Amino acid sequence: MIVITGASDGLGFALAKLYAERGEKVANISRRECEYAEKNYLCDLADSEQIGNAAKELQNNQEPIAALINCAGVLSVQDLDSIDATELQHVFAVNVEAPILLTSKLIEKLKANGSDIVNIASTVGTKAYASQAAYGASKWALRGFSQNLQLELKSLPNRVISFCPGGFRTKLFEKATGIDNTIQGDWMSPTDLAAFIITILDLPKNIEVSEVIVNRK
Repeated sequence: MIVITGASDGLGFALAKLYAERGEKVANISRRECEYAEKNYLCDLADSEQIGNAAKELQNNQEPIAALINCAGVLSVQDLDSIDATELQHVFAVNVEAPILLTSKLIEKLKANGSDIVNIASTVGTKAYASQAAYGASKWALRGFSQNLQLELKSLPNRVISFCPGGFRTKLFEKATGIDNTIQGDWMSPTDLAAFIITILDLPKNIEVSEVIVNRK
């Protein structure tokens, strides 16, 4: 079973579609259902209690987890002198706290199953972007979490991959800016990125691609 957060849209949806088309069972954790998921755990990833409930259901599911892909995220674009406390808290709740909490609550099952863990960060977590201080800081934090997981799981079969894509076509951008980048420009395809992630996970288990940075040309 492939567990994906945020499989109802964007990169998570593309991953769910590709996995389902090749016969893999997909579980989606998000506020909305994904048509390609065999099981949908409806969950607001900004709510720690709901995360706990979803994790408990997954623990009770006898299906082994092949991979946990922490894909859900929110984008924040705010000038440095206009950072809003409520938005800042929401960004960190979804982009940082949710993957940490979900992974923590599932860790014994993940260890037992030898599950791979993929954290979808961003190129903004490797360099600075103007007006994205909050978002960038959250992705730096997610990369740090990935490195800590790699250390703690080093002696186990689990692989941890920090995946840092540049700009790709997604409603994430429109939600934050009002600009629809899904219909024009040279933005990367979420399907291409999803196929790349799957290719990495298909590598032999003794190969861990610890971090991938994918820039948009």
